[in-house]
Amino acid sequence: MTEALYRQHAPFVAGFLARLGVAARHVDDEVLRVFAEVHRLSACAPGAASMKAWVAAIALRSATRRFHLGKVDLPDGSSDPGIDQFLFSLEPELRAMFVLFELEGEPSEAIAAAFGMALETVHAKLHEGQREFRRAYRCDAPAKAVEDEGLGLAAFVDPVSLV
Repeated sequence: MTEALYRQHAPFVAGFLARLGVAARHVDDEVLRVFAEVHRLSACAPGAASMKAWVAAIALRSATRRFHLGKVDLPDGSSDPGIDQFLFSLEPELRAMFVLFELEGEPSEAIAAAFGMALETVHAKLHEGQREFRRAYRCDAPAKAVEDEGLGLAAFVDPVSLV
């Protein structure tokens, strides 16, 4: 099972770790650590979490134990922050949830199950991330579609409205 999970999710985990702030020189080693942990926990079913969200939660826990993934403030007056620059302005847990929900299309229920949180907590955190995104990109309306020049954020939905 772990080998199949590795083949299916290793590229995602590598990109996910990079988006969390793990330096490129450490990503390959960290991917192996993540899948060693996945193997160790493979008897534990991810429950309502999707496999991708479950592996991402393991990757976040592993990376935060080994690396400083702190928040980086966006410079004032930044005319158009890149998506990675924006992501680094979020706390690591929120960064992980935002990537899963907005960039990977994972449902908030799967994220809640993977992170062991109440669905309302995940909605609140995603709402906070979307508010920060709107602030960083100077979007006016909460449900406004974002024309993003290939950043992967064609549109977003306010998770609070999904409740």
